[in-house]
Amino acid sequence: MLDEADIRHEIVVQRLMGRLQSHARELNLNDGLVRYIVSRVIRDMPLCPDDERVSEARQWMAIAATM
Repeated sequence: MLDEADIRHEIVVQRLMGRLQSHARELNLNDGLVRYIVSRVIRDMPLCPDDERVSEARQWMAIAATM
């Protein structure tokens, strides 16, 4: 069973993934990898606004696309 923190985290993951979908397609990254990156960014930047998180996630996505 998910607690309230897990539910809030998942809501933020979904919101950011929606903003990153087209970028992920451009880089040919699968949803699982994007979800992992977004989840890590949220955990690493808990108090940052979404714009900063999206920027950080895009950087990590670009790195992942080169591997």
